[in-house]
Amino acid sequence: MSTVLGLILAASLLCAQPRVIGYYPMWLRSTIPASAVRFDFVTHVNHAFAWPNADGSLAADESTADTALINTAHRAGRKVLLSLGGAGTTQTTNFALVASDTSLRRKFVANVVARLSAFGYDGADLDWEGPANLADKANEVALVQQMRAAFHAADSAWLLTMAVGVSDWSGQWRDFAALRGSVDWFNAMTYDIFGSWSPYTGHNAPMVEPPAHTGDWSVTQGITYLHVTRGIPGSQLTLGLPFFGQRFLSTAGLYAKFGSAAEVTYTDVWGDRVAGWTYAWDTVSQVPYLVNPAGTALDSFDDSVSIGVKCAYARTSGLSGVMIWALGEDLWGGRQPLMEAVGSAMGTSTAIGPGVVPPAGGGFVLTNSYPNPFNPSTTLRYGIPRRMDVSIVVYNILGQTVGEIVRGVQEAGVHEARFEAGSLPSGVYFARIRAGEFTAVREMVYVK
Repeated sequence: MSTVLGLILAASLLCAQPRVIGYYPMWLRSTIPASAVRFDFVTHVNHAFAWPNADGSLAADESTADTALINTAHRAGRKVLLSLGGAGTTQTTNFALVASDTSLRRKFVANVVARLSAFGYDGADLDWEGPANLADKANEVALVQQMRAAFHAADSAWLLTMAVGVSDWSGQWRDFAALRGSVDWFNAMTYDIFGSWSPYTGHNAPMVEPPAHTGDWSVTQGITYLHVTRGIPGSQLTLGLPFFGQRFLSTAGLYAKFGSAAEVTYTDVWGDRVAGWTYAWDTVSQVPYLVNPAGTALDSFDDSVSIGVKCAYARTSGLSGVMIWALGEDLWGGRQPLMEAVGSAMGTSTAIGPGVVPPAGGGFVLTNSYPNPFNPSTTLRYGIPRRMDVSIVVYNILGQTVGEIVRGVQEAGVHEARFEAGSLPSGVYFARIRAGEFTAVREMVYVK
């Protein structure tokens, strides 16, 4: 393949790249510094949170702006938006107060513009989670329209996005028809469907619910509500992906009464899995869960497989991309497995993609498999610079060998190998290539 053709293909992939928005909570700076953020897998970062004080000034979760995050993102060619709001009572109360007063609204918008300009943000994301009446509904429109006008005057390239709920419980207090003209896109919070507020245990973010539980809502119902019922175009919608789950205690299992519940990160859940909790896959809701050895606790969460399912749904449904809450909550063993699954499924990785392998002599290359997620087969493309012995072995998540797709001496150049999953269960698999001194591993998600 010529270098020119490779550049053309790379450019075409970039043009088709969907949005992958990752929320970066300010309080996680020590856990996941800017240097650890996977900018190769995201297109935008929402820096959370700042919010209005009662006088229209700005408060934030940290006293100084994270310039390292902004600068590192910009060097990677990514955009950073300042996220305004959050689920706290103070944020909700002050948003309602400021939005209701013309003078406070003007002051708040001016303070937002000043902060964006001072620190080099690329726009703002509104996360007012509390509009709760007709007055709030009208005031939110006024605030958003005023902010859009101020952004246009300050920097016409600035983005304005919104995080929104996915049911009529909150959606009834939003005038989406009026907001669409001022908002670049809406980040659908397709999670927190079950939790401490629920009458019984359930999935944090089920794709669909069993017939007996359709009233409990799901990801597909939420997207249908925003897209069909409320008329938001797919080009203005991203699907929310949770890197967290819910832990239910004192319970007999799924859809059972429980004593207490709390949010847990994927990192926490993985710790339970290592500790011997039993993994189960709900074939209807298309998400996993864990049960402790005593059968008295349950973790509802998303893993690489269910994340792949949701990314595939976002792409086939014509949505503009996906949104993540929150970056860094999937750290495990020096890796970010959910982030890697998103990058692979959404095609946002800046790694060399299918069909863009450099010619022989340019070094070793192993691409991400394609398609990924896959059913029933996926293809790996790799390049070797000289004649050598090559092996590609596939392992399951437990490290057990499930297949060997290449073994033997091969000539220099570009090669392809197909992995057929056959009767293997849905799950995450890893392909490892060894060629001389070169070793690389790629993750593959099999979804039946």
